[in-house]
Amino acid sequence: MPALTCDAYVLVRHPLTESSWIVSFFTRDSGVVRAVAKGAKRVKSPFRGALETMNRVRAELVVKEGRGLGTVRSVDVLESALDLFGNWPKASVLMAMAEVLERGLPEHGEEEETYRLTGAALEGLRAGAPPPLAWVYFQTWFLRLHGVFPRTEHCAGCDRDPHPLHFDWAAGDWLCPACRERQGTGGVSLGRGGETLLAAMMARSLKDLAGDAFPPADLKALGALVSRTLADYLGGPLASAPSDLV
Repeated sequence: MPALTCDAYVLVRHPLTESSWIVSFFTRDSGVVRAVAKGAKRVKSPFRGALETMNRVRAELVVKEGRGLGTVRSVDVLESALDLFGNWPKASVLMAMAEVLERGLPEHGEEEETYRLTGAALEGLRAGAPPPLAWVYFQTWFLRLHGVFPRTEHCAGCDRDPHPLHFDWAAGDWLCPACRERQGTGGVSLGRGGETLLAAMMARSLKDLAGDAFPPADLKALGALVSRTLADYLGGPLASAPSDLV
């Protein structure tokens, strides 16, 4: 069985036996990989403290043929997320991110851009980005990278300029005012402030946005849009959605 040595984020772990975990890793080169960490629950386990959610690690995994559950051979922490888990709003964002990545990514699929997004979100939180902004930013870019959240250049109904932006649920896209009046079935209008916020997120890193102040109403409008779109994409709402943040 081949060994895979990789940089990865620890996502979630599920109990397997009294002493072992099944751990989901989001790897830089091989996407989501699930592996058994034998004896990881034991007090003297070499994995103790390493397999915490959103730790960035260097892992050596033995991957079985057929891409079933692998086995964790070793794990070294490259960057602990413990500093972020010391703050509950930030911790809730990390838990939600981990759930999105585990549910929303295929196993063993290359996801370099999403891997970089994950690092950028953690970097932004450490730079002082407010947790509500970080959560909306992560959702927006996750959806964009996976072809779900459309660009804002064209109306889905007539291919014209869609501004002022209104996202129609049935179309799954932006509709201009004329098409919205003709065929709209309900959705979310961002307003000028929401459009400004979305444009800023598309153009700048979360770290760069950390010092900016955005009106809570604009953040809430965009957050409502991306949260519902994400739930549709995942096939249901998040169990760990930090709904109190926006």
